[in-house]
Amino acid sequence: MDAITFQVKDAAGYCTRASDGVSGMTITALADFCGVDQPAITQILNKIRDCDPITNDLPNSLKPYAGKESRLITNDVKNSLFVIDELCHAILEYYAIDARKYKGKQVAINNYRMVSRAGLRVFIWSQTGYSSQILSREQIELIQAIPAMQEAINSLISANAQLQSQIQNLLPASKVNYIPPGWNAEVWNKLPLQDKHHFRFLHRRRGFRPDYRNEVPLQELTEQFKQKQKDELKTAVVEVSPEEKQRLEALRLEALKLLRE
Repeated sequence: MDAITFQVKDAAGYCTRASDGVSGMTITALADFCGVDQPAITQILNKIRDCDPITNDLPNSLKPYAGKESRLITNDVKNSLFVIDELCHAILEYYAIDARKYKGKQVAINNYRMVSRAGLRVFIWSQTGYSSQILSREQIELIQAIPAMQEAINSLISANAQLQSQIQNLLPASKVNYIPPGWNAEVWNKLPLQDKHHFRFLHRRRGFRPDYRNEVPLQELTEQFKQKQKDELKTAVVEVSPEEKQRLEALRLEALKLLRE
């Protein structure tokens, strides 16, 4: 069996086969690289392995690997298993492009952009210390630049998280649950839900603000406003004349007669 260079970095394993440079990542490393947990990677690897190449229903990025067992087995004392680099790249592409939005998707997107320039195999070489005699000067420069690129990506992710937090704090309160201006939070929270809707309406339509200078109890104040609205509604309704009532009654009786016939 070919010699295997094996290195564990930050509890995530990478390996490179010395004879040809073919590389791999452990499930832990691949999960971190894609921004998901280990069971998610195990599940997708099993799905790829068990998929029938004829009825292949895998996402486009994973279709070429249907039914294949793409693993590297090292000859160290642990006989460690690694996912081959080509499949690692396909899985990273799936999470970055094809997968629905999830919590760690931005991690996959950032890493996919990084390795699209340098190539995943070259990236793993940078982790395992492997070097080839046929590496070009440009490839060597890319390998040397990868740690700085990773650090820059992590800084951007951290800065983005802080910015999102600041933006969230600046956003106005929800229109559904906001407390109208002038209200004491403790008093407001004791109000029944129906009364909260009522006072929000008064604030939007009439600019109402409570006056805590008077001694009128809150419940009495609420009832006063409700009664005022009822009075306004009564004055807005036009009184029906006796003649109109008779005409409406005649129409009702005629309609009942037609219905019985």
